[in-house]
Amino acid sequence: MNRTVFFILAACLLLPVFAHSADLLFSEDFEDGNYLDRGWYDGTYFDLVDSEQAGGLQSARFAFAEGATTWTGSRGAMRRAFTATDTLYVSFHIKFAPGWRGSQRAYHPHMIYILSDLDHSASAWSPLANNYLDTYIEFLSDIGSPYAIRPLIALQDELNVNTSHGTPPNDLTAITENRSVNFCNTPVSGGAMGTCYADFTYYSANTWKDSSHALSTGAWHHVEVYFRMNTISGAKGRNDGILQEWVDGTLVIDHGDVLYRTNQHPTLKWKQFVIAPYIGDKAPVDETFYIDNLKVYDGFPALSRPVAPAGVIVR
Repeated sequence: MNRTVFFILAACLLLPVFAHSADLLFSEDFEDGNYLDRGWYDGTYFDLVDSEQAGGLQSARFAFAEGATTWTGSRGAMRRAFTATDTLYVSFHIKFAPGWRGSQRAYHPHMIYILSDLDHSASAWSPLANNYLDTYIEFLSDIGSPYAIRPLIALQDELNVNTSHGTPPNDLTAITENRSVNFCNTPVSGGAMGTCYADFTYYSANTWKDSSHALSTGAWHHVEVYFRMNTISGAKGRNDGILQEWVDGTLVIDHGDVLYRTNQHPTLKWKQFVIAPYIGDKAPVDETFYIDNLKVYDGFPALSRPVAPAGVIVR
């Protein structure tokens, strides 16, 4: 083979392979109060401020008073439906004000929720803690000083929990596809922590936290997240779904063995984006964070760089 041709072919093999040219599902720059006209619903209010922005004129502020569970001025979850997709890329900027301590628990605050098309079909106002698939983008603060802020992604599919084969947590992978993909019915995949406890009927979740990196307070950080649904083969869900997150261009969470769906819901996709910050055990102090420049695509976009960030797996 000609050496030039060989090196061209070798270089091509190193580049990410894109299944299609990603389309922008929606964007929100929080520049004005006409967000309801842009497709947001359920809640009726974003607290827009011009004192903080990652570009443009304004950002959305989420300020918690000490002892509060929801942010000041909250009027419900802010939701945005989009065309259902089995690949999803989310990009936004986030800033935590000095003094941010999160929940000071091993869970919360919830921030961004992405619900499945099955949840959306059941109700456009679906609950946020009792779902067929709820995908969370969050940041969990270390307990105690210096309160380092860690990236975290979580899955919850409480409505899929199967209790007909005994009391969860139990491994039903060799028994049935009618089960939770998370810890109540399925062993956790690499790097995940599972949660299972009695709820309606059982809360079943997996979480992936990056303990090696921390977001500083008082500065804007660029967050990118990529999800790809796992495949179904031989009437069984395969552990080949993708879950990745970058902070300021650094890959901090990277897993290609995720199970999002079984053959119980073989065509499950993502459908609804929700911003509803919540600290269940109440904010330990007055604390604030900001979000700006939100963009959601149905796949990894080309953006301004010639290839995807290092480590991206797109098939």
